Amino acid sequence: MAKRERTGLERLVRVLFVLLLIVLVALAGYSQYVHQTFFSGNALAAVFTPVRTFFTGATDYVVNYMATLKLRGNLEVEYNKLRALNDQLMYRALFAEDLQYRNDSLLELLNEYHARIPQDPLYARVMEREPGNWFSQFTLNKGSRDGVKANMAVITHTGMVGNVVEVSETSCRVITIIDSNFKIGGLIVSSRDQGVVGGTLGIDGQPLCRMYYLPASSVPRPGDTVVTSGVGLPFPRGLPLGTVRESTRLLEENKYYVVIEPIADFQHIEDVLILRYEPTIEVRPEGEEVVEQQIISAPEARPLPSGPALSESTPQPLPNAPGRTGATPTPPPE
Repeated sequence: MAKRERTGLERLVRVLFVLLLIVLVALAGYSQYVHQTFFSGNALAAVFTPVRTFFTGATDYVVNYMATLKLRGNLEVEYNKLRALNDQLMYRALFAEDLQYRNDSLLELLNEYHARIPQDPLYARVMEREPGNWFSQFTLNKGSRDGVKANMAVITHTGMVGNVVEVSETSCRVITIIDSNFKIGGLIVSSRDQGVVGGTLGIDGQPLCRMYYLPASSVPRPGDTVVTSGVGLPFPRGLPLGTVRESTRLLEENKYYVVIEPIADFQHIEDVLILRYEPTIEVRPEGEEVVEQQIISAPEARPLPSGPALSESTPQPLPNAPGRTGATPTPPPE
């Protein structure tokens, strides 16, 4: 009950204060109109200065607060614009970097294409690959209608990648040199020693190669270049395969291979060349006779015939043959 009365009293005081202010404002205006002074300037200043200061401060606070809200709104709008612009510029930078990489790769592949013109190169793109970090086997977008056949070499601008194993009309499947099922004749350039190169990805999970069947006296040095020897599959001779990484042939007796690090990048294969190379077969000119050479085997001992055929087949010496008993010697010419 006391709380309600106090609240009503406060309301009454507020109303009276407002009415007093209104009366004072009206008297001040009237005094200026009739040029008579009801209150002194100091009295009016003492009454109105705190009120004016309060309302001026409140007004300034409200104005500053609204300006701050507007500034924050503008800053947020500008921030969102700048962020969108930054994302767009970043996307353009990444796109430009990708285009630059593609341009450089295709330019290097184009140079390799011109260098391999005698081997009939064909440009192809990777359209599918096996899951994993390394390109062990993948599919290209060229097939039999483009002249692709099995066992054709596939290369990049750095070196050999693998060879074609399956061909359809519009695509072909390639097995790479790091696959454990791949085998090819290799040659060490520095020593001219030849062996067989195979992949290790299916053996120990490493994208490397091993070279087997080297001569017993051959100990390659790290860094030696290994290329295709042209023996075995119909590959061009001299395609780069990789470099010798380490040789353990004299360190451990049970290791008769050399570890080779491939030169191609088997994590980022996108564009390749298929070498539609086929070994040439010498054709004789038309009309030229082919001389057949009969191969005669070494004479073998045969048993002598028996029976009547022996007397018939045994040659008889002439009556006057030299060295025969009773033969008449022939006189020498005079």
